[in-house]
Amino acid sequence: MKVLTVGWANLDQRYYVEEFPPRASRTGVRAYRETIGGPAAVAALAVARLGGAAHLLSRRGDDAAGERLQELLEAEGVKTHFQLGAATPVSAVLVTPEGERFIFPYRPALPEELLLSQEDLLGEARALLLDGRWATAGYRLGQAARARGLPVVLDLDRDREEDWRLIQVATHVVASEELALKKGGVDALLAQLQALEVFAAVTLGAEGVAYAGGRVAAHKVHVRDTTGAGDVFHGAFTLAVAEGQTELEALEFASAVAALHCANAAPPHRNELEAFLASQGRA
Repeated sequence: MKVLTVGWANLDQRYYVEEFPPRASRTGVRAYRETIGGPAAVAALAVARLGGAAHLLSRRGDDAAGERLQELLEAEGVKTHFQLGAATPVSAVLVTPEGERFIFPYRPALPEELLLSQEDLLGEARALLLDGRWATAGYRLGQAARARGLPVVLDLDRDREEDWRLIQVATHVVASEELALKKGGVDALLAQLQALEVFAAVTLGAEGVAYAGGRVAAHKVHVRDTTGAGDVFHGAFTLAVAEGQTELEALEFASAVAALHCANAAPPHRNELEAFLASQGRA
């Protein structure tokens, strides 16, 4: 089941600090790892681990960081389609003992024009996921996907004109709670999105996810790291839609995947998800 994700990819340098906020000029780090970051890239990783054929369209630099990022993605089974720019995005991520994260991104200028063939990119795809951070490519591919009758999911977390324009090519919009607060609250944002004739939902972290018909409760887990939880949710939701699940089923599926991600500090594989759901009587 091929899912194409389009948008941002970066190399994460993740530091698990001993205390936060720091009380001195130096604060110990209890663990460190280098990993995949960026909404589109992490969503693609989630799709791959759940058994989907994950394809990522993004940009990176012609540098060591970019080569390392591509290596990490391809080791996970993600088929990468990169256009090259001057430098690869990198983020320092501080993770607190409670699992909350603070991200410090380096965002170099990257080329805007899509040079790769959209026919090749969309070939055999069953769904498209856009994160808004490469809006030029996202809009073109969204138009082509809609012409093919494919579902197009938009990860909407910024109140910017280019992100709102992508709603024109979306069938499903899953927005962030942070954006909802800027737009008058969850109900106000859901109403605004529904008026644009898309399926709409808002992720609420530990409070679950809201949609026009109600809410899906979050699974209770011991949180190790919330970094990328929303990106994993979007990837899982898009794969579920591609598989033919209803929107409610897709929200429930994605909620379980995101919860396991927070508990394990990594997106789960399909067998891990099935075991988790079975343990809760939801298999």
